[in-house]
Amino acid sequence: MKNEDTFKDLHLYEDEETIQKALRYLEIHDPENATREYAIGFLKFMQRFAHVASKTKGFDFEEFLEKYKSVKDKK
Repeated sequence: MKNEDTFKDLHLYEDEETIQKALRYLEIHDPENATREYAIGFLKFMQRFAHVASKTKGFDFEEFLEKYKSVKDKK
């Protein structure tokens, strides 16, 4: 997948390079679930979340990210 195609490809769960990157992420952060099937499901979930977030009036991704980081830092 080329960088310029990142936001054009709405089916990242079908892209082998993206699946492999998701698997690598899972191997590091969630080794018990580091399977191809789980990685594909994870990518599909992220796609659905992004779609819903983009349609939600008043959703602020930057604010969401800051809250996520602050909770993660407390662990």
